[in-house]
Amino acid sequence: MKRMVLLLLLLSALSGCSGLVPDYRGEDAGYRLVLNRPVAVPPERTRVFIQGGRITGTAFDSYEVSCNLEVRKLADHERRIEPDTFVVTRVQEFFEEVADTGWRPVQLASLELAGAAFDSSPADIFRGWHFWLHSDQQPDVMRLTCRGVFAAPWEARTPTYEEIVATLGEVATLKPLAETIQPGTW
Repeated sequence: MKRMVLLLLLLSALSGCSGLVPDYRGEDAGYRLVLNRPVAVPPERTRVFIQGGRITGTAFDSYEVSCNLEVRKLADHERRIEPDTFVVTRVQEFFEEVADTGWRPVQLASLELAGAAFDSSPADIFRGWHFWLHSDQQPDVMRLTCRGVFAAPWEARTPTYEEIVATLGEVATLKPLAETIQPGTW
């Protein structure tokens, strides 16, 4: 447990050294997300995934860079996010541990659990970016989340800007307002 806490603290410290863009604390972060085509949000869902330049619906390949658009409210009917230009108000780095898959080791006539005797490693994670969005025309659209590949904590990394652009493809465009963004106040 102590190793996991130490690892998480180390990852947090290292993430401060390099980042995609600074967090402007709710101001204009210097990016715009241009949604080029309508996106349908299925009933009883709040996210729609984009991968490989196409909308994949409610699923994605964990071992490829992926993004998802997210709305604020759950609804019992399909909704559409219309083509629009969204202001990115904040960029936030995150990591996400995937929930327990339900695998349980088998207890045999032994002092150890079969298949789990040496597995004390931490769970695999995603690292990525939350791009918080604002549009006067579509206030229910909350954010674009882009995550890197599912990997061990020491191998996981956030996706690069180029990987995000490739993942969004023709569906959407994440574009900076200027070539270089100057850091804001932290």
